[in-house]
Amino acid sequence: MAKKVIVVGGGVSGIATATYLQKNGYEALVLEKNPILGGACMGWERQGCYIDGCIHWLVGANPKSPTYKLWEETGALTPEVEIFDIDNFCVVDFGDGKVISMWADLERFERELLAFAPEDEKEIKKLCKLIKRFERINAPCEKPADLMNLGDLLKVAFTMAGDYLLVEKYSKVDCKDYAKKFKNPYVRRWIAEQVIANYNLMTFLFMFAHCTAKDGGIPIGGSLEMVKRMTEYAKGLGATFRSGAEVEKIDVEDGKAVGVTLKNGEKLTADWVVAATPAEHTLQKLLDGKYSVQSFDERFKDRKVYPIYTFTIAVLKVNEDTSSHPVSHKMYVDEPISLEQDHFAVTFRNYSYDKTLKVPQGYSVVQGAIGGDDDMYFWWGKVQEQGDYKAKKQEIAQKILQVYLTRFPHLKDKIEIIDVITPLTYQRYLNGRNGSFQGFVQTAKGKSMMQKGEIKGLKNLILSGQWLISVGGLPPAAMTGKFAVQRICKKDGVKFKA
Repeated sequence: MAKKVIVVGGGVSGIATATYLQKNGYEALVLEKNPILGGACMGWERQGCYIDGCIHWLVGANPKSPTYKLWEETGALTPEVEIFDIDNFCVVDFGDGKVISMWADLERFERELLAFAPEDEKEIKKLCKLIKRFERINAPCEKPADLMNLGDLLKVAFTMAGDYLLVEKYSKVDCKDYAKKFKNPYVRRWIAEQVIANYNLMTFLFMFAHCTAKDGGIPIGGSLEMVKRMTEYAKGLGATFRSGAEVEKIDVEDGKAVGVTLKNGEKLTADWVVAATPAEHTLQKLLDGKYSVQSFDERFKDRKVYPIYTFTIAVLKVNEDTSSHPVSHKMYVDEPISLEQDHFAVTFRNYSYDKTLKVPQGYSVVQGAIGGDDDMYFWWGKVQEQGDYKAKKQEIAQKILQVYLTRFPHLKDKIEIIDVITPLTYQRYLNGRNGSFQGFVQTAKGKSMMQKGEIKGLKNLILSGQWLISVGGLPPAAMTGKFAVQRICKKDGVKFKA
C-alpha cells in the first residue's frame, strides 16, 4: 500500500513535490490555502485584463539548458510551449537621451556601452567577459550534494569546480562597490541600482548572463498557465489537490510528523509531511516555534545582512497597443516617489509581447514597480495601522503613472489604474517574510545557503521551497521539491525516479 504524503503549500515547489512523489510510488495530497494553486507563480484578472504576477524571465526556458530538464520532468515546459526570447533585458533610461540597453546580444551590448562610456573601455570589456563566463554556470538540478556518490562528486569537481570558485568570489562583492570601478556616472548608477537591497555582483551577473545565453525567456501564456500545466501533469500521475484548505498546524507525536490540522479543525494523517511554505511560516506558525534551524535563525535575526525583496506595483490599463515599447523600461526621474525612502526610478513591465494574454482589443497592460526590502514592508504596515492604506495606494499609483507619462506623454488620457500591489499583498497571499515573493537576498556580507530541509529532532517532515537556497526563485522552488522527494526515498529505501 502506497505511503501517504501531505504537501503543505500549492505553489511551484508543492506541485513539483507532488509530481516526484507520485513518480516514486507515494500518494500525494497538496493543501493550498488560497482559492487557486500557484503560490507566487500567479495571475489574475481586473477589468477584463489578465495581470501576470510572476515570471519576468525563466531560467531553464532553453531546451539546451540543464535546468530545462527540471521543467520537463514537472510538466511546466513541453516542446509545444512557445518561449518569448527577450532581445533587450532592460532599457535603463536616465532621461535627456541617456539610455543603457541591456541587449541579450552580448557583442551588441558591449559595442553600445563602449560608445556610451568610452572612458570605461577597460572595465566594460572586463564586465562583458565576466557576463560571458557566467553564461556557463547552472545550478545542479539532478540531486543535492549530500546525496551524491563518489562518482557524482568527482564529476562536479572536474566540470564545475571553477564555477563554484567564481560564484564564491563574486558573491562577496557588493554591486555598489563594484560600480565604483567605472568613471561614467550613469554606468556607475546602473550597476549599483539595477538590483536593489544590497544585492551582490554574482546575482547581477547570473541574472544578465542567462539572458545573453538565451536561457531567460518567458513561456507564452503567462505564470498561471505554467502552473496549470504543472497541476494537470501531477493530477495525471494521481496527485490530489485541495485549494481553500489552510493548514493551521503540523501535528507531531513523539518527535514525528503524523499529519496536519486545518484551520477549520479537520485533521488529516500521513506517513510524511512536506512543508512547501516559506521557512519562517513553517517554523514559527505551523510548528509553533518549537524547533530551531540554525541557518534560518541566523537569517531571521539579521534583516540587514539577509534582507528580502518586495515590490510596490501600479497596474496600468493602456488604451493603445504598446508592442513598440520596451518589455522592461526603467525610468529615472528628478522628483522622487517617497515611500520608506525616496525612490528615483520606476521599472515598467510591458506585457504586449504575449498576444495570448486576455486584454480588450486595442489595449495593453503595463506594470510599474518600485523595488524595496523589509523597510518597505514595515512602512506599508504603519500606513495600514493609521487607516490610510487605500488612499496611499492610490496616491503612490498616481505618482507611478506620472513617471510613465514623462516618457509617453501622448497617453495622458488613455490610461487607468486597475490594480495596486504592495508588500502587504504578498504577505497576505504567500505567508512569506515581510512581504517577500522570493527567498532571502544574498548580500556581499551574507553566507550562501543550501539547506537540506531537515529539522533536528523531528522525523518524517521535510521542508521544500525557494527559501532553502540562496536568492530563491522558480528553479530553486521546483528543485527543492525534487530534492525533498529524493531524501524521503532514501530514508524509505526507495530507488528515486525522475
